[in-house]
Amino acid sequence: MEIDTDIRLNSKRCSLRYIEESDIPYIFSASRYEGFTDGMLWSPPESEMQLVEPFKNNVKAWREGKGYCFTIETIEKADFLGRITIRKTDALGVWDIGFWIHPEHQGNGYMSEAVQLIIEFGFTQLKANAIQACYALWNKASQSVLRNNGFEFVKYLPEGFLKNGKWVEENLVELIAKKWLENTEQVQAMDAKRPHQWCKC
Repeated sequence: MEIDTDIRLNSKRCSLRYIEESDIPYIFSASRYEGFTDGMLWSPPESEMQLVEPFKNNVKAWREGKGYCFTIETIEKADFLGRITIRKTDALGVWDIGFWIHPEHQGNGYMSEAVQLIIEFGFTQLKANAIQACYALWNKASQSVLRNNGFEFVKYLPEGFLKNGKWVEENLVELIAKKWLENTEQVQAMDAKRPHQWCKC
């Protein structure tokens, strides 16, 4: 499926856009914080130049329809917030997501909005049957974001991924298209009723 690089996914406070090479200094800045990449497959780069190849790989994946990496920024000032990616898995119709937010912007609820946007993108534009995610057991922030967006536990992965010579334990969670649609319709129905409930006649 061909997705235009001009695409914008907007919530109330943040926007998801196509990645740019000019994002690299912000990514490098985030990686300077101790422990920032502990729950990720990649390690802190030694220089900004080491982030050029991953950028090119993300561009290639987008072009080939294998994965869509978005930069997250604020609506108001276009401040860089982080990254979120949705990728094809080996299972037909199943995609997975990964995300991170710059330590300077953590704790403000931006990632929950970004995940909502990528979920809708996955189900409506990519026609996913299910969307999965994994998070390190200690990563309670990611667990909360995923749970609040309807993801449900699938299984425990004792050997989630190898980091610094040790296995990082993970949980695999999943959101099914049918359940997402049902939840979305329920929310829309409640919103439609709300003005009548507030009306003073």
